Amino acid sequence: MTKRKNVLSLIVLALLILTAVLNLNTYNYAKNACIENGKTPIVDSTFLSFNWSVSCE
Repeated sequence: MTKRKNVLSLIVLALLILTAVLNLNTYNYAKNACIENGKTPIVDSTFLSFNWSVSCE
């Protein structure tokens, strides 16, 4: 039973890490798109940047 819990814990941890990495890549892409278009990115994010928004002005 503990082996099953360990495997499940590893899968959940891997999914959280994957989500964080993909979220960071999307965040950086949005900021760079604003800069490439000659605009200033205005970033609003919460704790650990789990919830963020980028607007270009």
